[in-house]
Amino acid sequence: MELTQRQEDILQAAISLIAREGFRHFTVKNMAKELKTSESELYRHFSGKEQVIEAILNYFDDLSDLILVEIEEAELEPLEKVHRFILDRYQLFSVQNELTMAMFSVEMHYYDHGSGQRMSWIVAKHRNFIVSCLKEAQAQGLIDPSHDPMQLFRILIGSTRFLIAQWNACGQEFDLVEEGEKLLHSIWNLIIVADED
Repeated sequence: MELTQRQEDILQAAISLIAREGFRHFTVKNMAKELKTSESELYRHFSGKEQVIEAILNYFDDLSDLILVEIEEAELEPLEKVHRFILDRYQLFSVQNELTMAMFSVEMHYYDHGSGQRMSWIVAKHRNFIVSCLKEAQAQGLIDPSHDPMQLFRILIGSTRFLIAQWNACGQEFDLVEEGEKLLHSIWNLIIVADED
């Protein structure tokens, strides 16, 4: 669904509202207040808050697809692909910090079955990409083949999510991209096979 400019405005207002007030306060009424308009005007652009949530998830998925296409076109080595994708997450969320809080809203995915399923599908796409890259790196002798690629994925993404959550919890007072680079460097040091030369 291609959004009109007004729909994009509503989408950004919804992201801000969820980030600031939490999913419990995410209603059409509160969105109307946020945009200083009427509920009926919002219903002309979206059928309800469920369709707005779907648009937020599509927006996030589209941003993810952009970097995945860019990575594939660059023909990078497998570990560089993973590095580039995760670094892009840090860069994206450091610029669009409200999107971070909206996407990591457990309430949104727990209480809204449709958004929970959609988010699971997005995560599965990211997981398949990263696990595929890790398996390729193992085949090239870059990562010890005794490591389970799924567990490595959980280490990479789990630590990424924790760092982003920590960044949000402390008022975004440190450089997320810089700390993300350090974290990735530490993980690579743990899992990459040392060059014996």
